[in-house]
Amino acid sequence: MLKKIYSKSSFILYRLLIESFFALWAISRACHLTTKNFLTPILFGAFFLSFRYVFKLKSEKTEIFTKHTLTLVRICGLFFTLLFLLAESPSLTEGLTNRLFQLIILAASGIGAFFLISAALSLLLIFAIPYTLADRGKQAKHLPLFCFFACILGWLPYFLYEYPAIMTPDSINQLEQVLHMIPYSNHHPWAHTMLIKAFYSIGYSLTGSPNASLAFFTVFQMIFMAGCAAWLIDTLQKLHINQILCYLIIAFYALIPYHGVFVVTIWKDVLFSGAFLLFSTALARIYFFQDKKSYIIYALSGLMVCLFRSNGWYAFLFSLPFLLFAFRRCLKTMLPLHLAILFAALFIKIPVMNAYQVAQPDFVESICIPLQQTARVLYEDKALTPEQWESVHKVIDTTYIKDLYDPGFADNMKELVRAGNPAYLTEHKGEYFTLWLSLGLKYPATYLQAYIGQTIGFWYPDVYYTVGDIDGIIANEAGVFSHPLIGGPLVVKTKEILQKLGDMLPLYGLLFSMGAMFWALICCIAIVFAKKQYPRFILFLPGLGLILTLLAATPVASEFRYAYSLAYTLPLYLLLPFVNGYSTLDRKS
Repeated sequence: MLKKIYSKSSFILYRLLIESFFALWAISRACHLTTKNFLTPILFGAFFLSFRYVFKLKSEKTEIFTKHTLTLVRICGLFFTLLFLLAESPSLTEGLTNRLFQLIILAASGIGAFFLISAALSLLLIFAIPYTLADRGKQAKHLPLFCFFACILGWLPYFLYEYPAIMTPDSINQLEQVLHMIPYSNHHPWAHTMLIKAFYSIGYSLTGSPNASLAFFTVFQMIFMAGCAAWLIDTLQKLHINQILCYLIIAFYALIPYHGVFVVTIWKDVLFSGAFLLFSTALARIYFFQDKKSYIIYALSGLMVCLFRSNGWYAFLFSLPFLLFAFRRCLKTMLPLHLAILFAALFIKIPVMNAYQVAQPDFVESICIPLQQTARVLYEDKALTPEQWESVHKVIDTTYIKDLYDPGFADNMKELVRAGNPAYLTEHKGEYFTLWLSLGLKYPATYLQAYIGQTIGFWYPDVYYTVGDIDGIIANEAGVFSHPLIGGPLVVKTKEILQKLGDMLPLYGLLFSMGAMFWALICCIAIVFAKKQYPRFILFLPGLGLILTLLAATPVASEFRYAYSLAYTLPLYLLLPFVNGYSTLDRKS
């Protein structure tokens, strides 16, 4: 008997040592630590102690860490490990030319990453499964109102410094449509352009100043975004979320610098993100408790989600059948509600836009990833058949591909096609789908590399890009210009430091990473499944749908504003797995 116990203990010890060694290998390769680095034995010891602690917890808490939990850990561990290998493979195999050595390094790093990620997920689920955030104590009065004014106060310096707004080329394009300098276009959502026009017109009728008129819209945007955050706080109070957490969430909205920058920037992504938070919060309120206000806000915010970004429309369509199925016992309410959103969006998108002669985005805009994949094949001088070359030359001049191809930026290739013969491409979609498919079957590795390069910022945390590093109004003929109401070296330096903190402070920097937020979303879904709260998955589906639409058609690999809706809704997603309450679906059943 003692011999068996000793043998089992020895096996566990050897297993933990092996797991620690492979974890160290993965971290050393990913972080470029040499085999002689003094940190390697420290990390090895830390991994061993951590793995032993997790193993002990799993052994003690068998009622929590069941086979069901283990399966979730393995699935998520494999998924995150795959993302790690896809993103880091060039770094992991740097300096190696032999294919066999490359495969060995990738395999060892993958095994180590899996052990490390699985241990972290196991620890997360062991503590998360029994944990709830219910706080039946006295709730602070007027906390949503405090949230609203805290946000306005936190964002006010950005408004004064960037008065009347921050405007990029996209913003100026919309303002020129408002002023009828160029025709209406839905390339930037026309509904959003019309909202700008409404507030600009009110401002101009009262002030006669282009700058002041633009500021009317900026102030509206600040009020709207603060109101969205306040309604989230109101919802969290109704769900009895701990008051301290509510204050931390208020600080997140009021003090994180990119919120202050974005709310004074004229971009469709900003109001879309606020609308998406409203939509997700209303969905949660309908799920946990039903009231008429939630249905109204759900419908209005759902319409904004459909109209203010093209991927919002597709995310809504993606989520629609699942939402109706999840609320199938409430179809008398939910079916008309969703049909109203759908038909209102279609009415604006088709007859209304046609009546105002709104030009729709061209076909090239919707094929960014296939275009980048095909361009990568040409960039790498891969062999094409004469027929394939003929199809390529009918549409694009390949002379400049080597100069213009950028793995994470599709606009160069889009403009190259537009300078060629985009009409032929639009009229012969079948021919070019066949070309794209045949090249993909012949060069799958090249297509995969192109896809990784075009989307990596949305699914992997450790990707560098600036967030909120924009200022002023670009030169334009619309009569608006930057006119800061506050300034000086102190203001400029403070803003600069706040922007750089995301690159300087560990953990805090994760709030500036789209990939980290995506991983957090997946972890929240894993917790929900580990708790066997399967119906609650529907609350995360719209956010997941948004990310999937970006992964299907993003024009830029690392544009934070495209996923800003995920950042703005993040506090809700992080808390949903821990809400202690029954859904209306459960009550119906």
